[in-house]
Amino acid sequence: MFACKKDTELDETADKEKGVLTAMAKADTNLYFKSFSTADGLISSELLNVFTDSYGYVWTATGKGVMRFDGKTFTPFFDDIETNVRLQGATSFFEDRVGKLWLFSGAGYLHWYDREANKMVAVSTKLENGWLAERPMNIMQADSTHLWIGGYGGLQKINIENDSTEVFPVEKIRNMDWPHEEKVRIEIIKKDLTGQIWLGTKKFGLVKFDPISGTYDFLRDKPAFSNIILDDWITDIEIDADGTFWISDFEQGLVHFDPKAEKVLDFIEIEDLLNSPYKVAIREVLKEGNLMWLATNFHGLVLLDLDTKRIVRQFTTENSDLPSNEVMTIGRDTQNNYWLSGSHLIAASSMFYKFKSTALGNNLPVYDLAKTDNGILASTKKGIYSINEKDEIKKASLDNLGYFGLYQSADKQIWAGSSFKNYVLSPDLKKTNRTYNYDLLVDSVGNYLRRGLRIMEDSQGKIWMIDNWNRLKYIDPTSGKIQNIFELAQDPISKKFIQVKTILDDPQRERLLIGTDIGLVTLNYQNFEVKYITKTPQHKETVKYLYRDKHGKIWGIFANKIFEINAHDFSLSPLIIKDKEFAKNFNWIVEEPLNTYWMQSSLGIIKYENEKSALFKNSNFSEGSFNKPAPVVTYQGKVYFGGENGVSTIDPSLLKINNIPPFINLNAVRIPFKNETSSYDSTISIGKKEALELDYYQNRLSFQFEALHFKDPSANTIKYKLAGYDDNFTTLTSNKEANYTNLNSGKYQLIFAAANSDGIWSKEKIFNITIHPPWYKTWWAFVLYVLFAAAAIYGWIRYRVFMKLQKFKATEDIRTKISADLHDDVGSILTGLSMKSELMALGVKEIEPESLNKISEMAREAMERMRDTVWAIDSRKDKYENLLDRMNAYANTNLPLKDFQYDFDTTGFNPKSFIQPDVRQSLYLIFKEAITNLLKHSDGDKVTINLYQESKTLYMQIKDNGLLKNDIPSDGLGQSNMKARAEKIGGVFRTYYDQGFIVEVALKQAS
Repeated sequence: MFACKKDTELDETADKEKGVLTAMAKADTNLYFKSFSTADGLISSELLNVFTDSYGYVWTATGKGVMRFDGKTFTPFFDDIETNVRLQGATSFFEDRVGKLWLFSGAGYLHWYDREANKMVAVSTKLENGWLAERPMNIMQADSTHLWIGGYGGLQKINIENDSTEVFPVEKIRNMDWPHEEKVRIEIIKKDLTGQIWLGTKKFGLVKFDPISGTYDFLRDKPAFSNIILDDWITDIEIDADGTFWISDFEQGLVHFDPKAEKVLDFIEIEDLLNSPYKVAIREVLKEGNLMWLATNFHGLVLLDLDTKRIVRQFTTENSDLPSNEVMTIGRDTQNNYWLSGSHLIAASSMFYKFKSTALGNNLPVYDLAKTDNGILASTKKGIYSINEKDEIKKASLDNLGYFGLYQSADKQIWAGSSFKNYVLSPDLKKTNRTYNYDLLVDSVGNYLRRGLRIMEDSQGKIWMIDNWNRLKYIDPTSGKIQNIFELAQDPISKKFIQVKTILDDPQRERLLIGTDIGLVTLNYQNFEVKYITKTPQHKETVKYLYRDKHGKIWGIFANKIFEINAHDFSLSPLIIKDKEFAKNFNWIVEEPLNTYWMQSSLGIIKYENEKSALFKNSNFSEGSFNKPAPVVTYQGKVYFGGENGVSTIDPSLLKINNIPPFINLNAVRIPFKNETSSYDSTISIGKKEALELDYYQNRLSFQFEALHFKDPSANTIKYKLAGYDDNFTTLTSNKEANYTNLNSGKYQLIFAAANSDGIWSKEKIFNITIHPPWYKTWWAFVLYVLFAAAAIYGWIRYRVFMKLQKFKATEDIRTKISADLHDDVGSILTGLSMKSELMALGVKEIEPESLNKISEMAREAMERMRDTVWAIDSRKDKYENLLDRMNAYANTNLPLKDFQYDFDTTGFNPKSFIQPDVRQSLYLIFKEAITNLLKHSDGDKVTINLYQESKTLYMQIKDNGLLKNDIPSDGLGQSNMKARAEKIGGVFRTYYDQGFIVEVALKQAS
C-alpha cells in the first residue's frame, strides 16, 4: 500500500490543511517516470510499499528492511534483535495526527520512528511472531489514542499512549474443499460514514466489523455474494466523496459498493477493457475525481474513466520509461508526484518532462539547423537529416556528403555549405540547382575558403557566409562568385586576423551586425563600409552570438554574458538573472513563446520568464563541432538545438512549473569540540525541536539542512541566515551544511527556507539557539561583580574617610603639639623676658649691657623656635631635601662660630621622596639638640653628620672628634628630650663613644 489511506471522518481537516485534497483534485495524466533500483542505493528489489510523510521523506518497505529517501540518498533501517526491532517485510506505514510515523512489519511487529534519535522503536503487541509467513497490510487510526492493526488472525486495537493491546481474533473455514478453520488474513481496514469498520481480506472477501460488539460479518456468507465478487481477495478500498466504496477485487476487477445498503452498485471488468487474455490482478487503486488509477501485477499503470468506463491511459514498458509492468502500489504526495513500487521505486509526474534528445544516424554531431517550410533540417558529416512537426527524423539528402552551414532562402531553395563547395538545393533536397566553388584566397598566407559554416540571406537577397577560417564572404549577384570582405580580414591596428563569429541582418539600416573576436562591427551592405563599435571596453569583447527576438530586440553575447543592444546608439543593457550561479558561459538565446527566453549556458538550459529563471540540466553542447555555438531555431512552438548528441527538443507546452515549494528540514546540528587533550563531534538530531540551548564552549556549530523536492533534487536551493550574526542570507546548492565558529554567548535565530528547481520558495522557518555564557559571564556573576565593586567602592570610601579623619586627627595632634611647644619653649622664654623687663622697670637692679644682651639672646631664641615650629607644619617642606637644607643651614650657621669643620653625607634614599611632618620635625630637633650639646661640651674641631638608609631603616649620626669625657656637665634635659623625641616617632636613640662622641637615631620602616 502507498500511504495507508486515512479515515475521511478523522483526517479530512488535516488533509485540507496540507493542501492534499486540493492537489489531488485533478489527475495528472501525462506522466514521465524516474525509477530507482539497487544500483541507486535500494537495499532490495522486492518493494512492498511506499509512503511519504509530513516532513517530505519517501519511505520504502523492502524484503530486507526499510529505507528513507530524500530524492538523492537512501537511508536504510535494518533489524535490531537487541531492541526487538524487526523490519523485514514491513508493509504498512501510518502517520498519526501528531506526526508520529508508525510501521508494521510482515512478522507482526509494530514500530514507530523516533525522529530525534533517527531510529525505529519497537512496541510490544499480543500477536507478535504469529504472522511470520504472512504480511498484514494496513493500519488505521481509531481515535486520538488508538490504532487498528489488521493482520493474520484478526484485529488488534493498540493504545499508543500506554502500548496496551486489545485483540479481536477471527478464524473461519475457507470452503468445503478445505473444511478447516484458518486465521483470516486482514489486509485492508476502512471506516464508513456510520462508524462501521470494513476489512479487505485475502481469500475471505469483504468483511464488516462492529467495533462495539467486536464481531465479524462475512459478506461471502450471504446469498447475494456467494461465489461471485467480493468473496475472495480484496486488495484495496477507496472511499468516494458520497461514502461509497471502490473495491479492487484481485480476480474479478473493480467494484462500486454501497456499504450502508451492502449493495454492489457497479462492476467493471478491467481485463475486457484492456483486451487481456488473463486477469489484470489489481493490487492498489487511487481515485482522483472521476478517474481511477490501477496498479496492476502485469499490465503496468492503468488510468480508468469511471464515467465512461474507458481506459484513458496505460503506461507500460513499451510506451513509457516504466521499468517494469509489475506495479504493486500507487500513491500521490503533496508535491503532486505519484509514487509506485514493484521491482523499482518509481516517481511519476508531468513535471518530470525532460528535453528530448535524438541521435542522428550513428550518433552524428549536428553542425547547423535550418527552419524550412517542411520542418527542420540538420547538417552532419554524413548528410542532411529532416525533422517533421511530430519530431520524426529521417535522412533527407541523397548523399553522405559532409554539410555544415544550412539556410532556406526567400525563394525556398536550400543553401548548404560543404568542405569545397556551396550547394543550392531544391526544397526536397532531391536536386542540385547550383554550386559555388570555394576557390577564393582568403588571406596573404595562402589559405583558401573552406567549409561554409554559417549562411544567411540579407533583406536584399544577398547571401552571406562565414567560412572555416572565420572570414566573412558574400556571393556577388553580378559575377556569381564568392567575394571576400577584406576590411574584416585583419585588424587595422593590431594587424592580427579577425575571426567573425556571428552575423545578423539589420534591414532598417541596410547593414549587418557582425560579432567578432575583437568586438561588435557593422557593415553597410551597399558600400561595404566597416565600422568598429568601440564605445566601451565591453563592446571590444568577443561577440559570439547575435539574435533578434519576437519584439525586435537585439541580443548579443559579449564575453559569454548576454546584453540587449540598442540598435540606435549601440548601448548595452545586461540581462539580469537573479540566480547568479546560473549565469555562466552562455552560448545562445532564443525566445519561444512570447516573453519566454531559453538560453544555453555551461550548466545547462535556462528558462527565463518575468525575471524568474529555472535551470534544466542538459549536456548537448557543440564543443567538438565546427559550428560554435550550438545552432538553435524555433519551429511550431518548439525550440530545437543541436550539439554532439544530435538534436534536442524543448516543447514549452509540456514544460510545467511546479508551484509547490519544497519541504525544508533542519535535520541535525553538529557540534565539533576540540581542546588540548581531545577532539570529537557531537551531533544533535532536531526532529520537532524548535529551539536548542548550548553551553558556552559549544560555540562551533554545523547546521545540516534537507530540502525535499523531487522534480529535480540536485537543483534544490537552500538559503539561511543566523540572525544575531549574519546580515544577509547565504545560499546553498550542492552543499547542504552551514558552518559557524566562535559564536559569542547569546540568543540567535536560524532563519532558513528552500526553493525547488523552478525557483519556488518555501516559507521561512525559524530555529532558536541560545548559547549560555560561562558562569563568570552569567547575570548572577555580574550581580556579584557589581556587589563586589560596590563593596570595594564602599570600603575605599570608608578608607578615604578614615584616612581623612586620621589626617585630621594627626593635624589636630600636630596643632596640639605645636601649641604645647609654643607654650613650653617660646612661652618660657617670653616669661623670662617679661620678668627681666619688669625687674628693669622696677629698678630692682641697674640696667647692665649683659642684661640687655641676655634679653636679646632670649628674643632671638624665641624667634628661632618660632621659625622651627612654622617650618615643621609647612606642607611645602615635606621632602627629605627640605630636612637636609634645614640641617645644613643650621650646621653652617652655628658650627663655624666655634671653629668646627663639618662633613654632611646622605645615602640610600631619594631626597625628593616624602617624609612625614612629625618625623621631619623630630629628626631636626634631635639634630639641633645634638649640635647644641656638641658646641657646649666638645673639645674637638671636626663634626661628621650622616643621614642614610639601610634595609628600610633610616639612620642619623652626629659625631665629633673630641676626647672621651666622663664628667660632662648637663642640665639633665638634653639627652632625655632627644630620646623622647626619637621614641615618639618609633625610633631608637643612643649615644656612645667611638673615636669621638656619637649621637645616633635609628628609625625603622622609614620611607
